Amino acid sequence: MVKHLSPLQDAAMTCSLNGTEMPHNPWLGLRRKDRFFESEEISALVQRALFYARAGVPIHFQGTAGRGKTAVALEIATRIGRSVRVITGNEWLDVEDLIGKQVGHTSNSVVDKYVQRVRRSEATIRYDWKNSILAEAMLQGHTLIYDEFTRASAQANGILLSVLEEGVLIATDPVSMGDHIQAHRDFRIILTSNPDDYSGVNKMPDALLDRMITFQMPLYSLETESGVVATRTGISANLSTRIVRLVNELTGPERVCSMRASIMIAQIAALRLRSSKLSDALLAQIATDVLMGRGIAVSAAQVAQSLSQMHKQETVT
Repeated sequence: MVKHLSPLQDAAMTCSLNGTEMPHNPWLGLRRKDRFFESEEISALVQRALFYARAGVPIHFQGTAGRGKTAVALEIATRIGRSVRVITGNEWLDVEDLIGKQVGHTSNSVVDKYVQRVRRSEATIRYDWKNSILAEAMLQGHTLIYDEFTRASAQANGILLSVLEEGVLIATDPVSMGDHIQAHRDFRIILTSNPDDYSGVNKMPDALLDRMITFQMPLYSLETESGVVATRTGISANLSTRIVRLVNELTGPERVCSMRASIMIAQIAALRLRSSKLSDALLAQIATDVLMGRGIAVSAAQVAQSLSQMHKQETVT
């Protein structure tokens, strides 16, 4: 059992910027512009997908959770150079959320009493329409990221058929501004999805799959995973490699835990290192808590033993 773990002090909640102590904001650290790590294998994937996207071909990234689908999609969208819009699929999403809907109406009445005994009145009603995210992105030539799109119903996603094929969005509401929308020449769409056997995921229709290029997200090498973790959290390359190796060894060759586990451990470790040292005992406890929360049956003693063995191997080499 790991004992005498020193607590994380409140002082660890500050960081230094140009010599000035500032409150630490954990929500900003993982979203900085320079937090995208690019190894040779990631670069090859990004460059291929970017080439197809610039040619106007819809791009689709599919893979298990935590493989970096959304991060890669955002990076490609950024490199395209147009404004980026993001929507996430869900079971309550419907056609109106993609095309648009009526948001009210305006009425106007005119009463004419020019002749005393004659009363003439006119009434006009104008229905107010608001385009939704897909229609707006197509009109403005934005890049749309449709994240986890298979979590939406097949009925809602059915309107994508003409969008992916001809760049045309068919309006189904008679109140809309027209019967269809023709995509701006700069409009691009990037989709992501989890495997069909995930909970809450609908099977992707073959007709949609046939209209896009699908990239299966790979299991990255140790070097790439370590680079991603180090870049996202700011820890050293050596510590990042130790954490990634530890998680991979404890979860087996199939890596039932995603990179998010390593990133979370590293994020907590980075917080500790802002004000104090990070002992192997504390690192083992952090890793245990993170992994047990993901259904990995390990104890702090087992994790500490794995860290000790890794340390011996590093010393020998």
